[in-house]
Amino acid sequence: MLLLLRDLARGLDYHAIVHALRATPRSLISISILFTALSYLALIARDDCALAYIGAKVATAPLILASCCASALGNAIGFGPLSGESVRDRVYGAAGLRPEEIDRMMLFIEIGFGLGVVAFIAVSAMLADGALASMLAMSTASMRTLAATLLLMTTGLLVLGIRHHQPLAIAGFAIAMPRPRIALIQLILTGCDLVAAGLALHILLVPSAVDFFSFAAIFTAAIALGAISRVPGGLGIFETVIYFGLARYVPHNQLAAALLIYRGVYFILPLMFAAAALAAFELRRDAVRGEIGTRSILPGVDLLAPTFLSVVTFAIGVMLIVSGATPAVDWRLAALQGMLPLWAVEISHLLATLAGVFLLFVSRGLHHRLDGAWWLALLLALINVGFSLTKGLAFGETAAILFLLFLLLATRRQFTRPAAFLRQPFTLGWFLAIAAVIAAATGIMLFAFRDVAYRREIWWQFEFDAQASRALRALLGASIFALGISLWQLLRAASGRVEAPSPKQLAAATSIIRAQERSAAMLALMGDKSFLFSRSGKSFLMYAKRGRSWVALFDPVGPNGEWSELVWRFVELADAHSGRAAFYQVRPDSLPVYLDAGLRVVKVGEEACLPLAEFSLEGSHRYGLRQTIRRAQREALEFEILSPQRVCREQDALAHISDAWLGAHGGHERRFSVAAYEPGFIAAQSVAIARQHGRPVAFVSFMTTDPQTEATVGLMRQIPDAPPYAIEFTITQLALELRARNCQMLSLGMAPLAGLIRTPLSSRWHRMAGLVWELGGPIYNFQGLRSFKNKFHPLWEPRYLAASGTIGPFITLADVATLASGVIRRSSAA
Repeated sequence: MLLLLRDLARGLDYHAIVHALRATPRSLISISILFTALSYLALIARDDCALAYIGAKVATAPLILASCCASALGNAIGFGPLSGESVRDRVYGAAGLRPEEIDRMMLFIEIGFGLGVVAFIAVSAMLADGALASMLAMSTASMRTLAATLLLMTTGLLVLGIRHHQPLAIAGFAIAMPRPRIALIQLILTGCDLVAAGLALHILLVPSAVDFFSFAAIFTAAIALGAISRVPGGLGIFETVIYFGLARYVPHNQLAAALLIYRGVYFILPLMFAAAALAAFELRRDAVRGEIGTRSILPGVDLLAPTFLSVVTFAIGVMLIVSGATPAVDWRLAALQGMLPLWAVEISHLLATLAGVFLLFVSRGLHHRLDGAWWLALLLALINVGFSLTKGLAFGETAAILFLLFLLLATRRQFTRPAAFLRQPFTLGWFLAIAAVIAAATGIMLFAFRDVAYRREIWWQFEFDAQASRALRALLGASIFALGISLWQLLRAASGRVEAPSPKQLAAATSIIRAQERSAAMLALMGDKSFLFSRSGKSFLMYAKRGRSWVALFDPVGPNGEWSELVWRFVELADAHSGRAAFYQVRPDSLPVYLDAGLRVVKVGEEACLPLAEFSLEGSHRYGLRQTIRRAQREALEFEILSPQRVCREQDALAHISDAWLGAHGGHERRFSVAAYEPGFIAAQSVAIARQHGRPVAFVSFMTTDPQTEATVGLMRQIPDAPPYAIEFTITQLALELRARNCQMLSLGMAPLAGLIRTPLSSRWHRMAGLVWELGGPIYNFQGLRSFKNKFHPLWEPRYLAASGTIGPFITLADVATLASGVIRRSSAA
C-alpha cells in the first residue's frame, strides 16, 4: 500500500491540489452534502428494515440516533469499541433489545449489504459503456455477460432460499431468509445508499469523461475493498482504487482534491454533526433537568457523547499535526509579518503541533470519561485558539478548535471520573495509531515541500518564508514528544496486584453487603476473591485472576451510582497488567455500564429465581413437590432451619455430610462463582437441615442480607445413603418457610449455558455453546442441573459475561471454568 501511495504521489502537485480545492464551486459541495444526507436516510431505513426482520420495535428517536451515530462512527473509524456495532449495542440495548437480537440484526445488515454490493456492481457493469470494459481490459459484451451471470447467481440464491424457507449459508454464517418483501426492501435500500454515496463523489468530478455507471462500479468496488481491509474508514484503500480506476478520465490533481472533499463531506461532516447533536442534547437536558421523559426519548445517549468527543479530539489532534507539516497561505503569512515578531510565529507553530500530539493521548482519557483528560483538552483547546491564529491565521483550524470547545463545555457533566489521564494504561493499538499519524504527517510534509533541497542548514533557517524549516522542526518536536510519552507509559511501574482480602477488607465488604438486597454478594466472604473498593468506600467488586483474565464476579456491590467508576477502574487495572477485564454473571439491567466501557457481552446461562409470594404446593404443576413432601413424611424426614449461632454448634455434623458428598462427587471443593464448605463462611449463614430419625442427612445453606427480601441457595449436600429426594424436600420446605417470613425471592443459582438456543440466526458463540449444552454431559451435567431446578418452576433470568477483546469472552470462559473448579483449602473447624 505504501508503495502504491508513493507511486500515486509522483503525478500529483501539492499546490495544484490546493488550487483545485479552492476552485471547487461551493454549489457542488452543497449538492454533495445533500446526497450524503440522502445516503444516511437510506441507512436509517435499512436499520428499521432489520428491526422488522427480527420482529423488534424501537421508537423513532433511538432508531435515528443509533443508525446515524453508528454509521458516522463506523464510516470514519470502524474498529473495536469505536465501531458502529458497538454504538448499536449501546443504544438498542438501552432501548430494550437483547444482545442476541442485536447480533441477529447486525448479521442481517452485513449480509444484506454484501449481497447488495454484489448486485449493484453487477447492475452498474451491465449499464456501463465501454469505459469500464476498457479499464478491465475486456470487451463490452464479455463484461456485460459476466455481470449478468453474477446478477443471476445472486438473484437465484435469494429466490431459492426464500422459496424453500431454508437458511442462507455464507462463509460459515447461517441466516434464515426473510420474507420476500423485507429482502427486497433491504436490497433496494442498500442500492439507494450506494447511489447517493456515489453521487456525493461523482458530482465533485464534473466534468468527467466517464459515465456514472462505470463510475458506480468502481466506487462500489472501492467501498467493498475498504470494508474488507478493516482499515479504519478504508483510508488509503478507497482512494487508491478510485485513483487507479479514474486516473485516465479525470485530471490527477482534480481527482485528489475531489477525494479530499469527499472524505470531509461523507466521513468527517456526519461525525461532527452527530457529535454536535449529542452535545446539544446534553445542553437541553441540563436546561430541562426536571422535564419528564428527557432520558426516555433517547435511551443510551449518555453512553455516546464521550465516545464521539474522543474521536473528534483525536481528529483535531491529527489536524494540528498535519497543519504543522504543511505550508501556510502566503498572503496570511505576509499579513502576520507586519503584526508579529518571527519568534512568536515560530513558537506558535511548534507548540500548536506539540499540542496536537498531546490531544492524541488525551482523547483516550476522554473516551474513558476522565475529568483530568477533560480539563487538559479544554486547556489545550483554549491555548490553540491563539496558536492557530498566530502561526498563520488558520481560520478554518480555529473554527474546528472552537467547535471542540463547544463539545467539551456541553458534555462536561459526563466526565466525572477523578483520575489523571497519564495514569490511564495505553494499548499497543493506540501507540500504533499515534505513530501512524506522525508517519503520515511526515509523508505529507515531504510531499508538500518536495521541491525543497533538504540540507543540514535547513534546520536552522528562521525566516517568515522558511516554511519547510518550520515544518521540519515542528514534526521533529512532535515525534520526540510522542516518543517520550510513549516510553514513559511503557516503562512506568504497573500498579496494583492480586492479593487475598485482609480481615479489615472483609469487614468492610460485610457491612456493604448487609446494607443491600442482593444476597449472592455473600460469596465475597469466602475469602478466595480480591476486592476493589470505590473511592467513597461504599461499594466494591470481587474478582480473581487466572492467566491474563481478570474476572469480576457479579455486578459491583453497593449504590448503583458508583458502578461505572468501579467498572472503569477494574478495566484499567487489568490493562495495566496487560490483562483482559471480564465481569461474570452480570444482570441484563446493568449491561449499558459494561458496553460503555467497551466490553463485549455474551450470554452464559440463566439463573433460576423463585418468586416466593406466588410459591405454594397448590396446583397441578406442583404435584411433584407435593409427592416429595408426602414421601418425606412417610420416611420420617424432618426439616429445620439453623440460625448462624446454631450452625457453629452443628459444624461437625455439617462437615461430615459435606465430606461424604465430596467423596462421592470428585473429592474437592469448587470455588469462585459457587459456594464452598468453609467453616467461617458457613457460620455466617443460615442452614436448612433435613434429619431422618434425628440423624442429619442433608443440608442446604442459604445467604441473606439485612433487608432479607432475597435469599440465595449456597451449598446443597447430602450423605450417600440419604433419600434421593432429600435436597428437593429441603429446598421446598425452605421456600415455604422463607415465604412465611415475607422474603420475596429465592435464587436457586445459575444453570450454565441454559437458554442459548441454536438457530440459523444464532451467533457462533450461541451455536458452540448450544452444542456443548447438548453433548457436554460427560464433562458437566448441564441439562440435569437445569431439570432439577425446573422442578420448582422458577423464573429464568439471563446472565451475561462482559469481557474485553474480540475473542476475550471465549478465553475468559475457559479461565472461569478453571477458577470455579479449583481446590479450596479448608481451615479447621472452630
